[in-house]
Amino acid sequence: MFTALRIGTLYFGSSFLTANWLTRMPDLLAHLGVDKATMGLALFLGPVGALVTAPIAGPLMDRFAAARVGVWGLVLAAMMVLGIGLAGHWTILAAVLFFAGVGNTLFEIGGNAGVQRLETTSGGKYMAQCHGYWSLGFVCGALSAGLFGQFGVPLVWHLATVGALGIVACGGIARLLPQPMYERILRPVGGAKPPLFTIPSLSLVGLCIMATGVTLAEGAVYDWGTLFLRERLQPSPFWTSAAYGTFPLTMFVGRVLGDWFRARYRASSIVRVCATMTAIGLVGFIFSPHIAISGLSLALMGVGVSLVMPIGVAAAGDKPGDAARNVAAMSMIITSIFLLAPPGVGFVAQHFGLTAAFLMMLPFVAMSGVFAREADPPPADLGSQQKIVGGPAAVGDTKISTT
Repeated sequence: MFTALRIGTLYFGSSFLTANWLTRMPDLLAHLGVDKATMGLALFLGPVGALVTAPIAGPLMDRFAAARVGVWGLVLAAMMVLGIGLAGHWTILAAVLFFAGVGNTLFEIGGNAGVQRLETTSGGKYMAQCHGYWSLGFVCGALSAGLFGQFGVPLVWHLATVGALGIVACGGIARLLPQPMYERILRPVGGAKPPLFTIPSLSLVGLCIMATGVTLAEGAVYDWGTLFLRERLQPSPFWTSAAYGTFPLTMFVGRVLGDWFRARYRASSIVRVCATMTAIGLVGFIFSPHIAISGLSLALMGVGVSLVMPIGVAAAGDKPGDAARNVAAMSMIITSIFLLAPPGVGFVAQHFGLTAAFLMMLPFVAMSGVFAREADPPPADLGSQQKIVGGPAAVGDTKISTT
């Protein structure tokens, strides 16, 4: 647990930074003087940054080691939080979010690759716990942003403080990470280099559809949840953040317990239950008459989304071929789908309201349940205990896992 806590500081730092600016999305809209559709266009650049970065993450880890790539990605993400506060126009914000997408992708792939490397060399299990710390960091970041907003701290000073602290903290985080995470993967001398990108198989595409359905709803809540609560129920900034924080809090609990469930139940059964819980929670959130019910609905939804992406990434690592490139391909497919999500939600929200935008997520959540069977391991592996990994990416002795 102490080892997972050391590594968890990297994951905690990433989500803490992200939550601080996402929670203050209503203030950011007012600061820039833009509507939801324009903000959706700005958010579009984040996945673009992730998309162009994913193919080069593998070669960077081959050269510099996974932990260094993860830490430098976190440094870049912290710098961009400062940039978000300073942005005076939505086009500048879009450029900042592009580089934030680059930084977050380097963190995700580098951090998960290092953890998978540690699991391979030590035989321990850390991945689910580490992604639990990511969810915990989002809770703390949301509450932190709520306090800044409640006390009327200007957005620029809030984000400048958080970004500067994040940059300083990266020095300590780098020292906490275990040494195996800094080891590079040795490939046979004279052997052919693995391809930069692997063309996904049909089974991998089905797995991506399974993972994307629930994750689209998760992303919509992260991007637009606080704005929806403020517009519909008009609570104070603190209670908005408190209700919003239940979502990553229960996601944290789900991921901490994920190894236990993964070892005892079929992956497809877990995915179907998770998709059902996500749908019920989303409906409750959309039609909630009170902030307390909104918090409870988000809590249920947090449990629902907690294990779908981890299970999907674990399954991708078990597909035939180079596991690292398989998961990189999965990451690129999902990122490509997410290119359309922020502007799509923003367009629907602007013309039909956020209620319609969130209702639009329900068919995608159902899609995760329909494609749940894609998460089951090959028949020969059904009797063995399955490992769980989570979030967006990871490489071991060339296994990579991906949020």
